Amino acid sequence: MLVCVGSTNPVKLEAVREAVKEIGKGWEVRAVKADSNVSEQPWCNETLAGARNRALGALSQEGCDIGVGIEGGVCWERGRVIAYAVIYAMSRERENFSYSPAFTLSNELAKLVVRGKELGEATDMVYGKTNTKHGEGAVGMLTGIVDRKRLYKDAVILALYPFYIGEELRAESGRRTL
Repeated sequence: MLVCVGSTNPVKLEAVREAVKEIGKGWEVRAVKADSNVSEQPWCNETLAGARNRALGALSQEGCDIGVGIEGGVCWERGRVIAYAVIYAMSRERENFSYSPAFTLSNELAKLVVRGKELGEATDMVYGKTNTKHGEGAVGMLTGIVDRKRLYKDAVILALYPFYIGEELRAESGRRTL
C-alpha cells in the first residue's frame, strides 16, 4: 500500500511516516507535490478544503493508494485567533478527515496573521528564526514542548483509521456502549 502525502514539507511527511509506523501496516509513505488551491494562510472552513485538495492531488499520482493532505489553518474562536490543522485521507473508495488540537496564538502572532501574514512567516518574524514551518512551527515556539510533527501525528492516525480497521471491526466498535 502506497500512501502519498500531498506536501514536500518534511514535518508533514515525518508525521505521516510516524503515524503509519504506529499503525503497523508496513505501508510505504511518499511525499508528492499537491496544491491546496486555497489562500496561502487558510482561514476557518478553507482549511478543510485545502487539506482535501492536497489529498486529492496526492491520490492522483501514479501508484498512490491513499492520498493524505495536511493543511494548517487559523480561525476566530471566542475573540482569539486559534491555529490547527486538518488532515484529510482518501482512497478511490472512501474519504475521512480529522482535526489536530487547536491552540491560541499570542497577541503578537495573531496581529500579524490578521494583517495577512502566513503563520509560518509571522512566527519567523516574531521569534527571529527562519523556516519554522519546516520545524517546530508556531506551536513549538509557543509551548516549548509540542512541535508540529507531534501536533499532526495522532490526527493522521484518526484520519487513516477507516483504511486500516476492517468494516466488521468498525461496526462492532460502533455498537459498544460506554
